Amino acid sequence: MTILARMFVVRHGETDSNRNRIVQGQLDTPLNATGLAQAAMTAETLESVSFDKAFTSDLQRASKTAERILQCHTDIELVQDSALRERFMGEMQGKKGPVDMTGLSDLSSIETDDALVQRCITWYNRVIVPNISVTKPDVSKGQCRNILVSSHGAFIATLFHVMISTNHVTCPAELKLRGLPTLGNASISVVEYRTVLRGKHREVEAGILKYGDISHLCGLRVMEENADVEIDQS
Repeated sequence: MTILARMFVVRHGETDSNRNRIVQGQLDTPLNATGLAQAAMTAETLESVSFDKAFTSDLQRASKTAERILQCHTDIELVQDSALRERFMGEMQGKKGPVDMTGLSDLSSIETDDALVQRCITWYNRVIVPNISVTKPDVSKGQCRNILVSSHGAFIATLFHVMISTNHVTCPAELKLRGLPTLGNASISVVEYRTVLRGKHREVEAGILKYGDISHLCGLRVMEENADVEIDQS
């Protein structure tokens, strides 16, 4: 078995809207002082990781978090991608949260569950799958590819839910028993991809090493609620 790649998925640092439990959705809100400090501590934690690729939502709270992480990796291009944006929360954006999806009318402009799931799948297949192929030249050299992804709470949670429910990844037993916890700001989630030999063919297996880890943020406050995640998922 060979480690092919690791995907490091970081939720953006805190914003004033996070602190005040305001639904942001795709509003372009900046990091606050705590969020900047969280991004700096996350950068320090990931400083020793040799990143090969880096992708971020084009919303500044995610892109600035990624930029801070990559200050120690100046040779890596940061690719902004609107597909990594937070769930579009329509008429609820800018209002107090969290959102009770059961109380919304059929005319709501909020991005549907199905649309968000499809956006996650499409992005993953377009961006990540080509980077975890066993035909990549560096695989034969035994090099592990490290991929940074900076995004948002609802997007990350949905992506991991999809990967787990489709058996694309294995996950620790406690995640199966308790379900995925709410993601804190600047949390780190890691998926490891491994090549295994089955008969004459090499295949890729994936497993979650950690989800929503905030242990690197010691001494900093971390919001335990996310106004952009509806009530029945938080």
